[in-house]
Amino acid sequence: MQAIRYHRFSSKRQDRGSTLARQDKATRELCEAKGWTVVETLEDCGQSAWKGDHLSVGKLGELRKRIDAGLIPAGTVIVVENLDRLSRQDYRTARRWIEDVTDREITVAVCSPALLLDREAMSGSNIGSMIQHLLEANRATAESQRKSTFQRSNLERMTGMIRSGICPTPRVPAWLKGVVGEPLTIIDERAAVVQLIYEWSASGMGLQAICQRLNASHEPWSAPGWKTGASQWRIGYVRDILRAPAVEGKYVVNGPGRQPTGEVITGYYPRIVDADLVDRARAAIDKRAGTGGQNASEAQNYFVGLVTCKHCSGAVGRVKGGKGYAYLECRNARYGTCSNRGGMNYAILSKAVVDHLLHLALNDTHFAAVDDIAPLMARVSQARSKIATLETEQTNLLQAIRRLSASDALIGELERIEGELVAAKAALTQSEDAVAIARGTVSPAEHLSRVRNVSASLETSAEARRMVRDALPAIIDGMVWDGRSLRVSSPHFMMTIGKDGSISGLDLFHPRNREGSPDYARRRDAAIEAGTFLPYNDKGARSAG
Repeated sequence: MQAIRYHRFSSKRQDRGSTLARQDKATRELCEAKGWTVVETLEDCGQSAWKGDHLSVGKLGELRKRIDAGLIPAGTVIVVENLDRLSRQDYRTARRWIEDVTDREITVAVCSPALLLDREAMSGSNIGSMIQHLLEANRATAESQRKSTFQRSNLERMTGMIRSGICPTPRVPAWLKGVVGEPLTIIDERAAVVQLIYEWSASGMGLQAICQRLNASHEPWSAPGWKTGASQWRIGYVRDILRAPAVEGKYVVNGPGRQPTGEVITGYYPRIVDADLVDRARAAIDKRAGTGGQNASEAQNYFVGLVTCKHCSGAVGRVKGGKGYAYLECRNARYGTCSNRGGMNYAILSKAVVDHLLHLALNDTHFAAVDDIAPLMARVSQARSKIATLETEQTNLLQAIRRLSASDALIGELERIEGELVAAKAALTQSEDAVAIARGTVSPAEHLSRVRNVSASLETSAEARRMVRDALPAIIDGMVWDGRSLRVSSPHFMMTIGKDGSISGLDLFHPRNREGSPDYARRRDAAIEAGTFLPYNDKGARSAG
């Protein structure tokens, strides 16, 4: 008789322990004792029996599909350590699964307690096996419920301590020291490293570059890896630090299964990175998404992740030719698995895109003075508050004049308030104008002028190239290379760029694109200035002139 052994564990922590070894020993010894030939051993790693996912997915789910398809011979035995390897859900779920399997002449063997579940046992004719099965299934369910209740109670206890600012466990972020029953304290030298990581990220450094710099200058905090035995700063760990709410002083409450409950406790973790630096560092990460690779900081390729091959749908990347020219080529064609072997001269393509689309891709946010906006907004708020107060005083005084005779004192007070009101409104206008300037809001002509400045500095400024690279995905959905031309698509336009840089089919300002485009007028005026505007008549047809 042939046997298939099945092992399961729920978490990586169990992978490091004895769970798998224990199951392996138990099922192997049972097979040897029964004289069964093991033809297959299946393992589901990180699959919870409480959720029941493994019954339909993973190795056990695949085995069930093979059984249903008749690919597993009748008489085969599925060997498990105990029933909770199959399910910790309610009894009926496990029973239905076993009944479906045994109906196809497959037997389920359990090591502890010793059970042999076949069609006869599941039908009830073998009353002893049936009773054992019922007891074991109920035990597995009760055990899971007990553990779940204990876990929930423990989580509630710990969360209560955290709300009170008391440490419930010594397991805390590496830049903090936790003593059970006491408030957390900051490890200053480690907090300084965290701040440095955020500064580096905000300045434009990627995760790999940050890790390289840390490994060259700071001792790793983590213990040696359990697989490699090496201790070093790793990309995943640095990424976690840069996304950790703990640096902002936030504790995210998790329920059973480490699922967030939605509650966030502030003040338990001491804040070690100010809000502005957090925002800048994380915004820089988001902007760098999809722009990695060799010399990524130089932004030599504006079209990273945007261009695909029409023939194979594979990626099209920037490569250097023999004479030093750069080209966009299908990567699969370079490997010999795609017939689209033509290349697009990168300099010609980038010039065409910059000349025709850059004034659309770059918007006010790319020129905003972020650090200046917050204090200016505070001035706007103060001016509005002062105006509201003065207008209330003005209204009250006018009512008093109507009720009483207009004395010189009342008239003088009214004149004073009116004068302050004029000054306050002028201050508000000045502050709002300053906010608009800080946000990069300018006229079409000024916008085109600053775009031209960016364009003129592309050859010498990596910062300007990064600005272009980061801006293009906002207006370009994709670019398709067919070996002869490049088709550019966007929610707002379509265009085709030939190998010689010629533009055809450009439709930037068709009337149908005006809806939902509040900045249409400025885009149109800037395009007219740039010489890229193609007018349309009222019926949507391109005008001859």
